[in-house]
Amino acid sequence: MDFGTSMVAILAIVLGIGGPVAVVGLVLWYKSRKTRLIHETAIRLAEKGQPVPSELFIGAEEPTSDLRRGVVLVALGLGLGVFMAQIDKPWSVGLIPLFMGVGYILVWKLQPNGKNGKGTSA
Repeated sequence: MDFGTSMVAILAIVLGIGGPVAVVGLVLWYKSRKTRLIHETAIRLAEKGQPVPSELFIGAEEPTSDLRRGVVLVALGLGLGVFMAQIDKPWSVGLIPLFMGVGYILVWKLQPNGKNGKGTSA
């Protein structure tokens, strides 16, 4: 192997493994930094005798309901199954997300009202 081919191979391995590790590391660092800043703000407010709002600790994201997850997975399973059938591959691969979606919808339906995010069975 010449130098150029070796360099490409080494770079591909380093970036192929290091890229995803770097992304995960950055996400974890960001979440840690955000949590630390929230806690420091709460401590400063408490030291000054100010009330600490409970909204400070509540996440900005609303919990997604099992209905939404179920519908997305059912659609993914159907789409994957049709795609695999079109290219003459085993279409049954689409059954995995399809049945996961059906399970989520079943959990959403069996859950009492108000217990599962915004999912209400009406």
